[in-house]
Amino acid sequence: MKFQIDFTTGAVKDLKAFPIDVQKSILEKTIPLESNPFPHKKTVKKIKGIKFPCFRLRIDLKQDTFRLFYGIDKNIIYVLRIVSKKDAEKILRNIRNIDFPPELS
Repeated sequence: MKFQIDFTTGAVKDLKAFPIDVQKSILEKTIPLESNPFPHKKTVKKIKGIKFPCFRLRIDLKQDTFRLFYGIDKNIIYVLRIVSKKDAEKILRNIRNIDFPPELS
């Protein structure tokens, strides 16, 4: 089954805040999610305590470690937020309160 990846407004804003080389690297890491949204146990974890299927993808780059939060509805992967590891806990608290599936711009 092939999945479609959609970025929420928050995720697009997060991505644009990073340097171009980091943006490209992050986008490259999202491509495999289209064919398998649960690639490796070490890089993807299911987030507990959320009303919808929500996951965290760990993206390790030379510059920093990032967290990409996404939810799945039918065959669509909604990228909710992309943040540095140090900001992940704060963002996770906000994700718990969003409506899902989110509206896209």
